[in-house]
Amino acid sequence: MNFSIRIYNKNDEKYIIDIFKSNCPKYFDINDLDSLHFFLNNYIDENFKVVTLNDYIVGCGGHYVKENEKLIGIAWVMFKRNSLGVKNFLSLSNIFFEHIMDNIQNEKKAFDIIINTTQLLEKTFNKFGFHTVHIIKNGFGKNLDHYVMRKKYSD
Repeated sequence: MNFSIRIYNKNDEKYIIDIFKSNCPKYFDINDLDSLHFFLNNYIDENFKVVTLNDYIVGCGGHYVKENEKLIGIAWVMFKRNSLGVKNFLSLSNIFFEHIMDNIQNEKKAFDIIINTTQLLEKTFNKFGFHTVHIIKNGFGKNLDHYVMRKKYSD
């Protein structure tokens, strides 16, 4: 598997939108497209990455720091649906998420990490040490409960 992880650039936006749409309606509500556009146009920095496979963008995600709240958030982690096969998807998504977690560790901030996700990915993030702290029924759209998950800071 010939993949790489690199910093997002503005030319990647159309591919990220395509990835988002490929995950609707199972993982995202199409009504969140405006939120994704807003994020891509206002909050992107070197901590938001894309995953390429054979020079084709298949995934993205990253983190941000809220100094005033002493929190680190994980944002818009997603892969193009049905583009990798199950085995490659599981391998590549784990490698990518570990990359994000390593980048967070390199921030050297004693902050908890927050991720907003759905019931569909709760068990996946449990494996990385995240615990559900709040659930909003249909918070991300019909049948997409909003799960706020937290990983406590540890040395």
